[in-house]
Amino acid sequence: MAVPGTSLFNLQTVTAATPAKVGATGVRRLMGCVIYPASAITKVEFKDAATDTGTVILTLQGADDGNSIFHDFTTIGGIPFGTAMFCKPVGASAIVYVWYD
Repeated sequence: MAVPGTSLFNLQTVTAATPAKVGATGVRRLMGCVIYPASAITKVEFKDAATDTGTVILTLQGADDGNSIFHDFTTIGGIPFGTAMFCKPVGASAIVYVWYD
């Protein structure tokens, strides 16, 4: 249970310029993300690894209209990553806000 006034999940910002491991190495659960700015060329890959060499578990595409896109995985209990979670946004100035447990 979360402490009142705090978020239920951890938040990390990952940019296209610096793809990164999300949180510490170990089991992670992707609970949600926002892709900004979303465009036809923006996408994000989530890999089950501490580096860019891992297996792609999930790929999300940006929208054609340039708006941000929110993906909520809390209703299904999140998406599990057994080793670690690596986030790799692709596209000019792409930013991904990642909520994880």
